[in-house]
Amino acid sequence: MNNMKTTYKKSLQLLFHLTGIACLLLALVSCEKDSSAPASDTIDYSDNRCWFENKQDATGKDVDLFYVVPTCIWDYTDSLGQTRHHMDIFNTEQRALTDPSIQLAKSVLADSCNFFSPYYRQISMDSWLTLDTALIEERFKLAYQDVADAFHYYMEHDNQGKPFILAGHSQGAKAVIELLKREMTPDISRKLIATYAIGYTVTPEELAGYPTLRPAQDSIDTGVLIGFNSVTRPDAVSPLFRDNVVCINPVNWRTDATPATSYQGFTVAQDTTIHTLIVTGIDEEQYFIPSVAALLPKGNLHVQEFNLYNEDLRKNVLQRIRAFRQAQ
Repeated sequence: MNNMKTTYKKSLQLLFHLTGIACLLLALVSCEKDSSAPASDTIDYSDNRCWFENKQDATGKDVDLFYVVPTCIWDYTDSLGQTRHHMDIFNTEQRALTDPSIQLAKSVLADSCNFFSPYYRQISMDSWLTLDTALIEERFKLAYQDVADAFHYYMEHDNQGKPFILAGHSQGAKAVIELLKREMTPDISRKLIATYAIGYTVTPEELAGYPTLRPAQDSIDTGVLIGFNSVTRPDAVSPLFRDNVVCINPVNWRTDATPATSYQGFTVAQDTTIHTLIVTGIDEEQYFIPSVAALLPKGNLHVQEFNLYNEDLRKNVLQRIRAFRQAQ
């Protein structure tokens, strides 16, 4: 495992060199420190230390954004010698792994929004690499408890009636999809501009069973779920995402196979049989991380999606905010 983590770290350092993007600290290294997880069953989200940058950018605008960060930690050993599978949100080294990814999302999505991002007991990259969905779901229960608690605290104490956007990437996308499934009252739904759940999966059964999962159809519909996964070829889809049925192209905001060329020069078209974006015109070798190939095969662009579509997403947040206001 240590060799795998070292290789992963070196791969990410190479990606930093090639792309100059700090977001790739996703799941960087393990934190084998004296850092056992908090003893309490719940986290007190009235404590501003439980939020990115102590919520310092969380006032002054009339729209909020609630963001859930992706996987940024590995398993680690606590002071009792026990292996931990969840983040210790008060450990400074684990926060240092997590913060660049939050900052990237903030820079892309939150130009016009008060920004709220809770630290939560996310499950480790080791958990995902098992590809064991039952184990992942069991461990994710604690992570989701934290996200739901943070969301309810935000709605009760911080939202103050403002329209808001939900967003998350990877594990964070799973979390906001679950928020849509479990926590949406009519009052909350009326204030929801849109949900950006990037880099995860929605099954046909979920789509049929939860009316709150309403996939976006264009660039300006509101109250919708925006989701996509990106690969250079169909066989690069993550084995955990093969049943996905929600996908929209963020370059042209279409749900069909119409291709679109990005301002960065590559072309994106949806393969509508697998509901996944196929990206051509980039070098997949630059984005391949061998140590996580079981989860993200060569050609999978999961860790790059905020960077590939940063201007498209930035503009679209403004489009959906305007559309929401015009509909009021």
